[in-house]
Amino acid sequence: MPVPRAAARAQSPRAPQLDEIAAFVRVAELGSFTAAAAQLGVPKSTVSRAVTRLEEGLKVRLLQRSPRAVALTDAGRRFFGDVAPHIAGLRDAAQALDAYQGQPQGLIRLSAPPDGGESFLGEMLVEFAARYPLLTLEVDLSSRQVDLLREGFDVAIRATRGLLDSSLVARKLFDSDVQLFAAPSYLARRGTPRALEELADHERVVFLPGARRGQWPVDDARSVRDAMATGRIATDNFQLIRATLRAGGGIGPLPRVLAAPDLASGRLVHVLPEWSQRAGTAYLVYPSARHVARNVAVFRDFVLAWVKRLA
Repeated sequence: MPVPRAAARAQSPRAPQLDEIAAFVRVAELGSFTAAAAQLGVPKSTVSRAVTRLEEGLKVRLLQRSPRAVALTDAGRRFFGDVAPHIAGLRDAAQALDAYQGQPQGLIRLSAPPDGGESFLGEMLVEFAARYPLLTLEVDLSSRQVDLLREGFDVAIRATRGLLDSSLVARKLFDSDVQLFAAPSYLARRGTPRALEELADHERVVFLPGARRGQWPVDDARSVRDAMATGRIATDNFQLIRATLRAGGGIGPLPRVLAAPDLASGRLVHVLPEWSQRAGTAYLVYPSARHVARNVAVFRDFVLAWVKRLA
């Protein structure tokens, strides 16, 4: 006589619940309901009921209970061997999430001038990415002044001598001082000038202000402006000036922050060190808001600390 479908369903094992399996594994590992309950942070009765429901659902005895000890049955040992690695994997996954809990994550879109991006910015971003592994950086290097809100940028680095957009929050990073530099190979070949007047006898790499008029040369540096007004190589890009100077192409102007790595390595030498002119100030800017986005705040604080460390 066939068994009714409802009766067949009632006789089939019930699918175990994850909390029941986890309770069983912890009891089996510790050999005690009391210890398992303490580690799980729940009453002993909760653990006991969970294991009982598991056994009733599976229709098999997993644990032998006595007043003094708890032991696995043969079926319990087999079941424990099958499920324990998976429960351990879930614990590890949960712990990994706990490690990242509260850490900023997502995308930061940054706009920066090419000169900074190709010098100090790379090192800074590598350090930032290592500290915040859940954040992704998208960097646009451009000489133009982007519209942060309209173009979807979170933050920008800007070098300027004028007033900044009042709708933006601006945090000062450093003053940009322009000085004169040359390669040791050039100075060995042509000599080192001791006065501004001697620049006329040297090859000069000229910065053309172009769209950046006012950055270099500045108004109160007329003698330097006159001395550096002409030369066989002229450009509006400080990175090209830097490369030309390192190749021994002459004497030319660079922002101190851009020349710093080459000064440290000996690839460039500071010429006429008594002369230095303020070309502008670098700022970190972001849209004004009552509450600054967490990713922006994290990036802002990191950049300010990083720049202070370099000072």
